[in-house]
Amino acid sequence: MSSIWMDVPTLQVNENQLQNFVSFIYKNEQILKEFGAMKIQLNDSCKSSLKKRRNNLILVPRNEQIVKINNDENIYSLHEVDHIDESIQQSSLVIDEHDFWSSLSSSNNKQRLTNTSTLPNKSFFQKKIHPSHFNIHRLPEQSLLQLGGNKVTQQFVPCIKRAHGPGAISQMTTAKQHLFSIDYHHEGGARHWYIIPHYQRKSLQKIIDRYNSSFCLDHGQILIDPSVLDNNRIRYHRIIQRSNELVVISAGTLTQSFTENANWSESIEFALPSWIEDGHANASIPSCRCNAFQDSSRDAIDVTLFRHELIQKYITFNLSNITDDKSISLKGL
Repeated sequence: MSSIWMDVPTLQVNENQLQNFVSFIYKNEQILKEFGAMKIQLNDSCKSSLKKRRNNLILVPRNEQIVKINNDENIYSLHEVDHIDESIQQSSLVIDEHDFWSSLSSSNNKQRLTNTSTLPNKSFFQKKIHPSHFNIHRLPEQSLLQLGGNKVTQQFVPCIKRAHGPGAISQMTTAKQHLFSIDYHHEGGARHWYIIPHYQRKSLQKIIDRYNSSFCLDHGQILIDPSVLDNNRIRYHRIIQRSNELVVISAGTLTQSFTENANWSESIEFALPSWIEDGHANASIPSCRCNAFQDSSRDAIDVTLFRHELIQKYITFNLSNITDDKSISLKGL
C-alpha cells in the first residue's frame, strides 16, 4: 500500500513577473493549495541583485543529532548535545534519496548530525536594487503583511542557511505562524524536499502520536522516512532544488529536506490573503505542542489588523489585473 505522491510543478518566471513576484505567486496559488509548494525557475531575462562580494561568513554546525525513536519505524527525533561526538561519522557521499534514507536507518548509524546552521537577519541580496531585479528583501512588503505596517513587515528578514556537507538535514517544520515562505538556492549541492500539504497535518499527527504525543510537527523536532508516509497513505510531494531555483511553500505546509552536498540557501516569510481567509493565521496556536510558540508569542502577528475590507483593497490594488507590475502600499488605509 502506498501513498499518492508526485513531483511538485515547476513554473518559469520572466523579468516582468519578477517586478511583482507576490502577484505572480497569487495567480498560481491553486498549485500551492493542492501540492503545498511549487518550484520556480528564473528565465534568462531575469536578474538577481546579489552582492558582488559576499561576506565571508563562518558558520558552525549546530550541536544537534537525529536519533531513531524506536526499532520499528524510521522516525527520528532531534536531540541537542553539549558537544559533537567526533566518532559519529557523516555519510561521505549522498547520490540520491535511497542512499540517504538507507544510511540513516542502518543499524550502525544510530545517531546522525544534522550538519546545518542558520544565520538570521543576513542576506546575500543587496537591499538597494533595481525594481526589475529579484530581491528577497521586498517580498514581505509586497505581500499582505503590508497591512500591518512597518511594525509587522520589519519582523520579517532573510535567513541564510548553510548545509555543511552531504546528507545535511533540515528536520520537519513549518513557517512562523503558518505563513507562506520562499527559499532561494544560492549555490552548492541539490536539496531534496519532502512537502506535506496542510490538509494532511491531522492524519500525520495521529501517526506520530502513536510513539510520542508530545512531538510537535511545526518546530523541527522530528524527521520522517517517506516510507512511513507511504505505508500510512499520507500524501506528500517531492522537489529537487538546484542553484538559482526558488521553492515557494504554502501556508501551513510541513517540509523536511536533506542535501546532496554542501550548499547555501536563503529564505523569508510572507503572506497572501488566504493566510487569513483560510484560517492559517490562527491555526498555528493550537497545533503547536512544544514551547516554541509560547516563547515567540510576543512577536506573533495581530491578525485583527487584517480586516476584510482592507484585504479586498489589497487584492484590488496589488494582485488583480496588474499591467504595470507596480504595487501600491495600503499601510495607511
